[in-house]
Amino acid sequence: MTRIDSVRHAADVTKDSVRHAAEVAAPYASTAKENAVLYGRQYGRQAGAYGRQAGILARQQYDARLASRVDQAREQAWAAVPPKAATAVETAARRTAEGAKTAADYTVPKVETAVAATRSVAVPAKDEVVLRGGAALQALRGQVSATDIDRLVRRKMFRAKAGRTARDLALAAVCCGAAFAAWKWWNKQNNPEWLVEPSEATEMDSRGSMNGSATLTVVDPLEGGSVNGSKPSTIDRVDGSADASDLDAEVRAKQDEADRKRKRGNQ
Repeated sequence: MTRIDSVRHAADVTKDSVRHAAEVAAPYASTAKENAVLYGRQYGRQAGAYGRQAGILARQQYDARLASRVDQAREQAWAAVPPKAATAVETAARRTAEGAKTAADYTVPKVETAVAATRSVAVPAKDEVVLRGGAALQALRGQVSATDIDRLVRRKMFRAKAGRTARDLALAAVCCGAAFAAWKWWNKQNNPEWLVEPSEATEMDSRGSMNGSATLTVVDPLEGGSVNGSKPSTIDRVDGSADASDLDAEVRAKQDEADRKRKRGNQ
């Protein structure tokens, strides 16, 4: 037997001895553990009772012997403090309490708001994670390939893009309609129908037509005659003949008055 074999044999014997000792001592160890737990509980109950009794006794002794002396010493110390210092201490204590209360009143709503905001953000994220996890699990169970997932993603993106385009077109149409209606209203306000005057009907004068068939005789104020040699009281036609019947009543009256004035001037 070599040295290594002897060492291995000694190790095996030691393991067997330790295992046998553990098996023999296991019942005693469990019993000792149970007894320790039981004794600990009993001692805890007894110690708690003794502690409560000791506390009550100490409180009674303090109230009977030391409470009055402590109150007296406190009153003497407070009386020894200058009035200004006492007032300053009271003011500082009051301000400290008010500051603590104000800080608490200011901090509590902020904390509640932060907690509510965190929950409002965390809950949708949790729902999204659960939803995506369930979708991934269903995809794995249903043996969905990556190509199918890519196709679904592209289809969803296309639908979202089409929805945005339709919304933009509808918004542009509404804006154009509103702009056209505003322009029509503005045009109607600036050019109302009652401001537009109808054009007067043009009447053809009986003295001549629009093609220039009649000529107007120009009268010379110095000589009392016309420039073209015709009588001032007539309107010559193209052929040189005079037609006084074509003049209306007002023109004829003016012609007669001019003839009378000329005759008086010649006489």
